[in-house]
Amino acid sequence: MVDVCYLVPGVGLPNDEKERRERVANELTPGHVDVTVIEADGPGPTSIESAVEEYWCVVGSMKTAHRIQSEFDALVIGCFGDPGIRALRELLSIPVVGPAEATIHTAAMVADRFTWLTILEETAPMSYEQAHEHHLSDRCVSVRSVDAPVESIDHGDDDLVERMVREGKAAVEEDGAEALFPGCMSLSFAQRHDEIEERVGVPFLDPASIALEQAAAWARHGVAQSAKTYPEPKFEKLGDLLGEPPAAADD
Repeated sequence: MVDVCYLVPGVGLPNDEKERRERVANELTPGHVDVTVIEADGPGPTSIESAVEEYWCVVGSMKTAHRIQSEFDALVIGCFGDPGIRALRELLSIPVVGPAEATIHTAAMVADRFTWLTILEETAPMSYEQAHEHHLSDRCVSVRSVDAPVESIDHGDDDLVERMVREGKAAVEEDGAEALFPGCMSLSFAQRHDEIEERVGVPFLDPASIALEQAAAWARHGVAQSAKTYPEPKFEKLGDLLGEPPAAADD
């Protein structure tokens, strides 16, 4: 059995939605994979729609991930911004997967040009920045907003699906996109990908399934982040951060 932690940054995810996401995550992965959804320690934002909120959530994510890592074989960051991915890879010995990183590179493998459907106009600059960080700016032909604040997203919202289809079709017809993906894990966990893909006529990728499968595959094959790229921090300096007694100072 491969145990994967899906770590939700921030606070306030309703229990019924947490349970639904855990059920969906386990339906998306093979029988030998067990996914547990865990909300990070607070304080933190109730949703992540800005760089400020991304940075705010990282300390809680680090505390929680360090405390629970011995219970899991891999960890997926439960936000498409991949907040704290470098820090978490330094902090943990188990593989850490970011859904944005996994999905962007998958999009670049299945298509020459792709479009990113983000939640708000205000998050578009962050999306372009992520594409640039992964050296795929030239493949990202557009970032389009579907006008869906995180806390308003309902997996049964047909109007939201229509907006995603409308923007997806425009991306294909006007921008030349050959693949699409939602840039938000709440959009991903709506699990309306099949019907959207059928209507837009190009691959519509599911970040949740891609990230969870990658984490499970890495764990199963003994793959983890390189200590040369992500060197371990000096844990004796991290007592206050990790909730452990600080190391005694040198005389």
